[in-house]
Amino acid sequence: MVEPADAKELIDEAIERAESERDGVDAAERAVEKRFRDRVSLLVGIAAVSLAIIHMAAAGAARESVLRGIEASDTFNYMQAKIVRETVAKAAAQTAGIDPASRAEWAAEAKRLRAPDTKGHGIPQLEARGANERAEGRRAAHAGEGYELGETALQMAIVLLSIALVARSRLIVGGAVLLGLLGGAAAVATALGIM
Repeated sequence: MVEPADAKELIDEAIERAESERDGVDAAERAVEKRFRDRVSLLVGIAAVSLAIIHMAAAGAARESVLRGIEASDTFNYMQAKIVRETVAKAAAQTAGIDPASRAEWAAEAKRLRAPDTKGHGIPQLEARGANERAEGRRAAHAGEGYELGETALQMAIVLLSIALVARSRLIVGGAVLLGLLGGAAAVATALGIM
């Protein structure tokens, strides 16, 4: 039979062993959780830096689109002003009752306005330059859309990573990483002109 003092000692030892084992399990669980949080936090940081870089590219593309649109508009306005001047010069050259020297001068002015020149101010040159600027503006706008797609995917990835921290879900982390990679790929494809 076990003496009461020995029994108390055995019970105390069993309690200490159980607490020690529980503390070891708790410490291991805390270490796993800390490693998970650290890794997810690192992913959030990487996604945030990537988002900032892609946002700068998107803003640059949007700015380029606007500037190219303005340049195209200015070029076409200049071309239209020259067309109006050409029309006035042609009409003046065909006006009855003006002397032949003035008629020739007006006709030469109309021809000069239409003809290509070294500065690129001939009507056909201006038309081609305006069309090119408009096309460049459209390309920049399209690039902006590609970058915005990448931005959106990265923003969603950051939100999912935040949810994963609270839910402690590796599945959500996996989905967030996949979404972030797709967003980065969209931005790279846009930068390379693939998208």
